[in-house]
Amino acid sequence: MDIPLELAGNFMEPRSDHFHSGLDLRTQGREGIPVKSVADGWVSRIKISPWGYGKAVYIDHPDGHTSVYGHLQVLQGPLADACLAQQYKQKDFSIDWAPEKGALPVKQGEVIALSGNTGGSGGPHLHFELRRTSDQHALDPEALGISIADHKAPEIHGVRLYALTDSSRTMPYPAKAVGFAAQGGDGKYTLKEGAVPFGYGTIGLAIHTLDRYDAHSAKCGVRSIELFVDSVRVFSTRFEQLDFAVNRYCNAHMDYGQFKGNKLEYHRCYRQPNNKLRIYGKEEAQGRIELAPGQERHVRFLITDAHGNKSTLTFTLRGAPLSEASAWPREEPSGSLFRYDASNSLTEEGLRFTMPAMALYDDALVRYANKPAVGRALTPIHSIGDPLIPIHAPSDLSLALEYAKPTKAVIVRLDSDGTVASALGGKYADGWITAQVKTFGSYTVMLDTVPPVITNVDLRADMKGRQSFSIKIADNLAGIDTWTGTLNGEWILLEYDPKTKLLKHTFDTHSTAPGEKEFKLVVTDSRGNTTSYALSFSH
Repeated sequence: MDIPLELAGNFMEPRSDHFHSGLDLRTQGREGIPVKSVADGWVSRIKISPWGYGKAVYIDHPDGHTSVYGHLQVLQGPLADACLAQQYKQKDFSIDWAPEKGALPVKQGEVIALSGNTGGSGGPHLHFELRRTSDQHALDPEALGISIADHKAPEIHGVRLYALTDSSRTMPYPAKAVGFAAQGGDGKYTLKEGAVPFGYGTIGLAIHTLDRYDAHSAKCGVRSIELFVDSVRVFSTRFEQLDFAVNRYCNAHMDYGQFKGNKLEYHRCYRQPNNKLRIYGKEEAQGRIELAPGQERHVRFLITDAHGNKSTLTFTLRGAPLSEASAWPREEPSGSLFRYDASNSLTEEGLRFTMPAMALYDDALVRYANKPAVGRALTPIHSIGDPLIPIHAPSDLSLALEYAKPTKAVIVRLDSDGTVASALGGKYADGWITAQVKTFGSYTVMLDTVPPVITNVDLRADMKGRQSFSIKIADNLAGIDTWTGTLNGEWILLEYDPKTKLLKHTFDTHSTAPGEKEFKLVVTDSRGNTTSYALSFSH
């Protein structure tokens, strides 16, 4: 893009359920900026979706790299024509198409699209990636020549302690704190007020660290973390390449409870048992620190960002006597013990919950509670586990249901205030409705018999001179499943943006013929409820 490069997010910055796989480049708060290919190559993939990267283009280059451009507003030139033809061929807005090698060549600097805000984007920007073509692992674009000014050392905000065995203990944090806060700046940090954390047994640490670039204050990720104890490196992490197959293990690397619950970036400097990320060093200790009573261990963290700026945090960790450690307050264990390396199940009245082996990152105690149905709920509200304990693999949740229209029933997850957080759908059989869940939380069943609502935004009887029209669609629970628009009985492309709930048709070679036209739209939600709309117009 022919604008100054500013970051809204960098490579392998921790995000919800994943590490970020590229650079988020600001577009001055607007859409429509020309996006150019970074090098000669050929289009290897065009993926269009209401979700994820939205409109995305993948270009393979002769040097063995693939560049990716996401959240695009509109494709340009031959790419736009080829994409449109493929959408009409498949009769679908959403496509994942791999053109033949060399069929769509591009030159360095050629405009391939305009920047946008499509898919899961939270605001106008360009998502840019570089991948190794052979295995599609994402690489840091800043290590491959994309330069963005950064002279700031990483920030360090605190540390947390973890007991890694049943007999280990860690001292309480200061009042109202979630860790031991750090103080300092310009690359040198200590713990606030000379704090000396105590522990007993085998201890692990996590560090709250992040990076910022010169031109903006957005929180970004660091390049490497190294932990030294008594001058010996006991743990290291390097964020250099990303294998998408294991990206969700980000939830094992981060302290998920702090990241999800408090939006704090605590990186674990030890490995949970079911963490398959390949970003760690081969240190023998793997971050496990032994603390004997009266022992002092001298701790140093070394944090480095993508531009080589460094920060350190130093402090002393002391071993407490067992008598003192035993007196520290500790949450009383309750709930069913779920082993991370075994399949687990929970059966209660009206509920069956089954979790496959390796769906957890560590053993966890899973509590269960229920309360009577309220409002639209058809079943009791079942609360399973702690939402701040992450689940890696989908788990089966079945709820007993006695209702005359089970095909219209939907399993939903509720927020803490009882509102619907998400509708999961579900399949009904033999008195039970079953859906797959990826989070602990509160679940119940609701009914969706209401068809989607269609609202005409700007389609008029006289469309002479108009380039496009929009229709708003909305559903009250289960969510939009399909939409089909036709002109005089022939399928036309309707682009869907879930953020605005708009379907948009831009008149194209399939719809520009002059004359009277009859537009019809059929929208169906995921429970089969259907609405139709029709309007005749001239164009």
